Amino acid sequence: MVICNMRSAKNLLVNMDLLKDISVYFNINYKWIYTYDYAPDAVWEPWRANVYGDKGEGTPAWIDEEAAAVAERVCKGILTYILLADSHFTYNGTWDDTVASMRALTEKLPIDGLIHLGDLTDGLLPIAKTNEIERQCIEDMQRLGAPVYIVPGNHDYNYFRGNPEIRYPSTPQYYIDEPGQKLRLIFLDSFDPKEELRYGFTEYCIHWTESVLHMMPKDYVAIIFSHVPPIKQLHAWSDWIRNSHILMLVLDKYADRILAYINGHSHCDHLFNGLHNGQFPIISINCAKCEYFLEHKPEGAVVPYRRLGDRTQESFDIMQVDTEKREIYFTRFGAGQDRIVRNHKAEWV
Repeated sequence: MVICNMRSAKNLLVNMDLLKDISVYFNINYKWIYTYDYAPDAVWEPWRANVYGDKGEGTPAWIDEEAAAVAERVCKGILTYILLADSHFTYNGTWDDTVASMRALTEKLPIDGLIHLGDLTDGLLPIAKTNEIERQCIEDMQRLGAPVYIVPGNHDYNYFRGNPEIRYPSTPQYYIDEPGQKLRLIFLDSFDPKEELRYGFTEYCIHWTESVLHMMPKDYVAIIFSHVPPIKQLHAWSDWIRNSHILMLVLDKYADRILAYINGHSHCDHLFNGLHNGQFPIISINCAKCEYFLEHKPEGAVVPYRRLGDRTQESFDIMQVDTEKREIYFTRFGAGQDRIVRNHKAEWV
């Protein structure tokens, strides 16, 4: 992995695997994996035959091997979710392997739900095509047999790079309860392309969030999810997050009942324990898309090394929640490291 401090290139820790295999930069599709860019028409060049030495059919052996390794590390008998972010579907991409990886896990573990933190597509295509891709991705996840919960990402608005065929989510914010575990999962929208400050939260969303937290049963705790992080210092794409201070005033009011705030968008792993309320961390989840570049990351980001054709191609979590202990466990499938939330802090394992 690389720990990325964007203030000074001298602070980068060089990935030794990358030095040993510099030819990876010249691999097919390298531009879409190792630089910040998106393939035209959301199409990669075919690569499986080159990587696997055959037609690339069937499930790669490393998927079952990684699923077995993850199943050995997880806790037993508590709420268990698959958690992923930023899959950015492309034709000839790695989504089929991501689905196969999640399926392999569901065959070994009881899964209570699947949470996707947004950006199912690149948002560059005509809206009819984007809708078709998103529908297929959602159906792929639903076929795994557990409830699917999705927060809208900025690319999901079909807005990226000035795409004129913008759309808005039908359900921008919502929550679900797990009564047996006295847990409320709250999902927030965090983008609006019609606003001058596009990244952030509407006043309605914030009032709604306060109401949902206020009306939460007294013995419940909450986890909050959005695509974009809630504070500007965790966001490399803008100097401000719209209405961030108002949202944080609400969250601070109920901080002792919030276990964590979890977001995607940054395409990196990041643990932030610096909120003045001291009651919950903000956790960024790495991208499920096979991608490895260091630009546009918040200070302190951890960027796991990725490449096609082995376990590092994938990167998502099994998230488990123990409400009695007020702990959350993140067991990583693929590239990256396990993490835990305990004693109000997020830690690497």
